[in-house]
Amino acid sequence: MCTGFSYLSKSSQVILGRTMDFVYQLKGNPAVQPRNFYWESRVAYKGKTKYGFVGSGSDMEGFLFADGVNEHGLGASIQYFRGYATYAADLREGYMNIAQSEVITWVLGYNKNIEDLIENAKAVNVVAHTLNDIAEVPPLHYHITDDSGRTIELTFKDGSMIVNENPVGVLTNNPDLNWHYENLRNYINITPQRPQASKIMNATFPTLGNEGGTYGLPGGYTSAERFVRMAYLKNNLEETSNAEEDILNAFKLLEIISIPKGAVRDEEAALHYTLYQTVLNLTTRTMYIKWYDSNQVTELQLTETLLNKKDLTIFEPVSGLITNSLN
Repeated sequence: MCTGFSYLSKSSQVILGRTMDFVYQLKGNPAVQPRNFYWESRVAYKGKTKYGFVGSGSDMEGFLFADGVNEHGLGASIQYFRGYATYAADLREGYMNIAQSEVITWVLGYNKNIEDLIENAKAVNVVAHTLNDIAEVPPLHYHITDDSGRTIELTFKDGSMIVNENPVGVLTNNPDLNWHYENLRNYINITPQRPQASKIMNATFPTLGNEGGTYGLPGGYTSAERFVRMAYLKNNLEETSNAEEDILNAFKLLEIISIPKGAVRDEEAALHYTLYQTVLNLTTRTMYIKWYDSNQVTELQLTETLLNKKDLTIFEPVSGLITNSLN
């Protein structure tokens, strides 16, 4: 179901991280779509993008991006939003008509920042389109951040784009973002500080450990629990001014909300787990990705050479355990 987060780090880097949690086996290929790229929507639009971007995606009767950052530092990731996102049933004349699963291409291919996006969204119509690989019209919303650190949620009502400010910088799944913000109020007492001992009647009760202040922090994998856990962890993250540590910190956060195989299954008992984790540095226009069956982090930077190609550049995932052997 996926979790996304973003923040402006102490080293002045804007970081966007996400987990890809799903039953269907998405590969998560690193890829670069060049600027001025000609593409044809699955519903109507045909034309060229303006900007190039790097991200991850999978072949679903054609390559679809699930996240990415473009050459201007605008980043986005996709999340399910079942029961809330609604799309147009028909094309609208005079609008750019695209499918719900093509929104990443529009966000990153046509917009420099969030202000740009808000203005350009007025001319886009998002049309329901069935993805045969998963046999449904995926209900989606998007976590979007630009290189200023501003973060929004992009969702849809009858095909029109709806922009909601998201200063907490976390996005999971249904219920809607307002519900998650209200629910977060139930956990504002949680603290990283060790509580003081309390006296009840004539007995003194110290906390059971330094972790006592985190009692009640949700530990499950529901959308609500992941939202609260990520908001708490991100808000209390201990940072340095070392830019490399920003990437390490982002992966640490993702590990804590990632789903291991066997912890969650769907109605047919199929494994629902974190297929891969992506970290995007919006400041340097670099993607880092780690797949479930590997401890390696793969890096792909957006370069002029890749931006000026004619076609998509798609790389394969890597797997395997890398260790530093001492004997």
